[in-house]
Amino acid sequence: MKRLFSEVYLHLIAGVIALGILGISGHTLWIDRQNTWQEAERASRNVLTTIAHDLEGKLDLLDLSLRGAIEGLRYLGSQQLPPDLQYRMLFDRTATASFMGTLLVVDQNGNLIADAGPMIASRALNVADREYFIAHKENNHIGLYISRPFGSRTRNGDPSIGISRKISDSAGHFAGVVMGSMPLSTINQLFDNLSLGQHGAINLFRNDGILLTRYPYDASQVDQDLGGSPNVMRLLAQKSGTFASVSPIDGVRRIISFERLERYPLVLTVALSVEEIFSAWQRKALVLSLATLVLCCAVVGLTMLFQRELKRRTRAETKLRRIARTDDLTGLPNRRAFRETFEREWRHAIRSGSALSLIYIDADYFKNFNDHYGHGRGDETLSAIASTLESNIRRPRDVAARYGGEEFAIVLPETDLAGAQLIAENIRQSIVALNIVHEGSPYRVVTASIGIASVHPSRGSERGTLLEAADRALYGAKAAGRNCVHHLEDDVDPQQKRLPHAAA
Repeated sequence: MKRLFSEVYLHLIAGVIALGILGISGHTLWIDRQNTWQEAERASRNVLTTIAHDLEGKLDLLDLSLRGAIEGLRYLGSQQLPPDLQYRMLFDRTATASFMGTLLVVDQNGNLIADAGPMIASRALNVADREYFIAHKENNHIGLYISRPFGSRTRNGDPSIGISRKISDSAGHFAGVVMGSMPLSTINQLFDNLSLGQHGAINLFRNDGILLTRYPYDASQVDQDLGGSPNVMRLLAQKSGTFASVSPIDGVRRIISFERLERYPLVLTVALSVEEIFSAWQRKALVLSLATLVLCCAVVGLTMLFQRELKRRTRAETKLRRIARTDDLTGLPNRRAFRETFEREWRHAIRSGSALSLIYIDADYFKNFNDHYGHGRGDETLSAIASTLESNIRRPRDVAARYGGEEFAIVLPETDLAGAQLIAENIRQSIVALNIVHEGSPYRVVTASIGIASVHPSRGSERGTLLEAADRALYGAKAAGRNCVHHLEDDVDPQQKRLPHAAA
């Protein structure tokens, strides 16, 4: 039971250690994953803020150019100036907007009035079919308008978006449009020096969900209406934020940070691939998981080795204890084991108030047997006698032991004198029945003298009285001619200091 408890305790400790290693590793990986995620969010937010600030600055300059052209038109309407002065009045502020593609001024019919190109003869151009022109013409209350991407007619079809404002006459009626274009290539140049990974992306949406441009640029994906997409609806419903989702454009799962530009109807997003963000973490997790597995296997292996060693030592200790308590020749418990058994049964008899009997057996004339037949035959005879003793005691608590030399002892718990006498007589007859020739004995075969003593011990009684009584009874059997069973007339009185005389 003690060994079983030790094994269970050992397994419990090993389990706790293994679970502790797993828990620490799992917690470390989880914290590191959270930190990786938060770092990616911070990085995307920083990139987003930088791009938004730069884009707003360029749009401010473009809008300033638009407003300057409108103010110039109002001034020119009341004065006649030379062409070069008219150009300066209209497009003087355009010089600061170097990223701008074209700046056009058209009348209420969409016909070109002036543009910010070189001062040459005015070219024929009509933009009445353009989205930005129609939007201003149909809605008198639109301020700044950003169009969907279109192929610029003044730049050989270069994909661009138009930033436009309405021109009103003195009565406030629609009088035309001033439009500045921004090539998509110019916008994408803002993103060229950014390191977003292989699957990173930047998207620029209009506030109705139209994708104006994206990085990396793909003409097939631009000008899509994604207003019905859950992701884009979320972008348009909030001012800014960060979330993870699968892109409706290319199906890549990303961390998406978005921000609505304060002064313009635009939403800018920076999206980093989740797979790329966690690629380094996954490699670290793999290494740490393998290390954790090795440690757990080491714990289990060491536990098994320790358990095996513990079992080996336990078996060795058990064997040593058995050897220390066992007679090598006969296999019976030795004198030490007999003493331990006698002490234990004496205490039990006191507690239970039961009888305790003791039998001493001595092989008769055994010195003569050894002298005549040799010690080898003597050892064989002692082993045969030991087997006879064991075959005549059947209860688990009855113990036969080799007391020393050719002497044996039997402890009979809960057995009175009559029961002990019956067992002793059976033993004597069984030894005779072995029919081992012994010419040095008057009986011509090996025999034994047997002494019996029995007692009902009580608290304070001396255990030595029973040992002395059995010894006296054995000597009485020898004095009576040997090959007999001898006992005391009455039970031993453990309170007496002197034992009653033995009788045959």
